[in-house]
Amino acid sequence: MRYSRLKAGLAIAGTIAGTFGVTLVQPASADYAPAAKDVVGVGSDTLQYLVDFAADGDQTGDLGYNSAGNKFKLINFDATADANARLSYGPNGVGSGQCTPGTGGTAGTGNNTTTHADSPCQQNPTIVLRAGLSPVQRPNGSGAGAKALAADTAHLITFSRASACQGPSTGCGGNLSNLFDSITVGQDPLAILETTTPASNAVPLSAQQLKLIYGCSGTGPNGAMLWNDARLGGTSSDPVEAVIPQVGSGTRSTFLTDIGLTAPGSCVAVGEENDPTALAAQPTPADAIEPMSGGRLDLFLGLASDGVTSTGSGYFRDPSCSLNAINNSNPAACAAASNTIKPAVKLVTTGTPSDSNQLFDVNRPLFIYFRDADVNSATKWQPGSSLNAVRTLFYNPCPDNPPVPGDGCTAGTGPFAGQEFGPGGAPWFATLTAQADISAAGIVPSYVFTPGGP
Repeated sequence: MRYSRLKAGLAIAGTIAGTFGVTLVQPASADYAPAAKDVVGVGSDTLQYLVDFAADGDQTGDLGYNSAGNKFKLINFDATADANARLSYGPNGVGSGQCTPGTGGTAGTGNNTTTHADSPCQQNPTIVLRAGLSPVQRPNGSGAGAKALAADTAHLITFSRASACQGPSTGCGGNLSNLFDSITVGQDPLAILETTTPASNAVPLSAQQLKLIYGCSGTGPNGAMLWNDARLGGTSSDPVEAVIPQVGSGTRSTFLTDIGLTAPGSCVAVGEENDPTALAAQPTPADAIEPMSGGRLDLFLGLASDGVTSTGSGYFRDPSCSLNAINNSNPAACAAASNTIKPAVKLVTTGTPSDSNQLFDVNRPLFIYFRDADVNSATKWQPGSSLNAVRTLFYNPCPDNPPVPGDGCTAGTGPFAGQEFGPGGAPWFATLTAQADISAAGIVPSYVFTPGGP
C-alpha cells in the first residue's frame, strides 16, 4: 500500500444500546496506520513508485503483493506527502524564499513562531508508523530513510529504500552497519535534465563541467557560471541556474560524488529530487538544469523501463484538476491528453561536452535495506505461511550451499537463473509480476542480494 496523500479523518458514530445513546468513535487519522505485523518501508523518492507498484499494482494492470488480499500488508510510505512527489510548498519557499513558522527544515524548530530561512521550504509532513502511535517526521530521501531504519530499536520500520548505497562499504553513505542486508531491485540512469519548451540554453556537460557549475566557480551572481564561459562552451551570456535535490536525497549524494564535490556552492537552488517542475520554478527556465532519474522521467512520459514501450498516458495528472474535471474534460485543459509535463523537458543523454570529456550520464543501482537478523526470524508472517516477512518479500535464501537434493529449495528461472531460493520459493521482489511492476515505474528491474551492505 502506498501512503502519501492526506485523507479526511473519519469519525464513525456507533449504535444506540438499551435506553441510552452510546456513541463509539474511532480515532481520526490522516493516513492508514499500519498494523503491528504489516511490513513498513520509508526512504528514497526515486524508488517510491517502484515499491508502490510492487505493493499495490501498477497503472498497466500488473498486480501487486497486496492484490492477493493477504491479512498483513506491504506498506510503503512515500518520501513526500504529495502523490506527485513534489514538496508541499515548492522549491522556492514562501514570499522572499523564507518559510512560514513551523515549516522549515531545521530540526527542533517546528514549534517556533518566527519565519525560517531554510531552503527548500517544506511542510515537514508526518506519518503514523504503527497504529496507536504519535506521528513522526516522514523520512524524505535515501539517507533519511536509512537513518530512520538504523535508529528504529522498536522495529516500527521494516525496510528503507535507497538510490545510493547506505552501508559501510567505501563510497557508501555509512548510515547502516553490516548488520543490515540489501537487495538491488533495479537500475536507473541519472543524467542532466533541461527544458525543451522553452528551448534550453544548456549544452552537453561533463562531470568536470558540472563540478564548476555546482561549485559556483563562475563570474555570475554568487559565483554562477555563465553559459558562454569558455570552460562550458555555450552561447548565452545568461548565468546557469543549477538546481540540486534536498539534503538527505540519494540522488543528491550520488550526483555530488560523481562530479567530485562534497557540497554545492551558494549559487545553487534546492528542489525536491526528480521533480521537473523545479526547472519551471527558476527565474529563467531556459537556463535551469538539474540531475534527474531516467526512470522517473519515463513514468512522467508514460514509458516503461526501456524508454520506448508505452504504458499509456503519463502516470501523473495536472494536480489542479479534480477527478470530475479530468473525466469530463471540463475545462478542456484537464483532458487526459493535456496532462503533460510543464515545462517540456528532456534528459541529456547524447552530445559531446566542449571539454572533450565524457558526457555526464551514469547508471546507478537501487536498493532496499532490511535487518540481517530479520532474515532468520522465527516469526511467521501471513497466517498459514511458513515464511517470515523478509523471506516472503525480499530475500529467501536456500540454507544449503551447494543445494542438497530434496532440501525443498527452488532453482530460479528466466531472469533469476543461477539463483537458488529457499523452501517456499522466490520472495515477492524476485517474481516476474513484481519485475513487471518495477518496469512500469520506469526502472530497469534486477535482483541481487548483498549481505551486510553495500
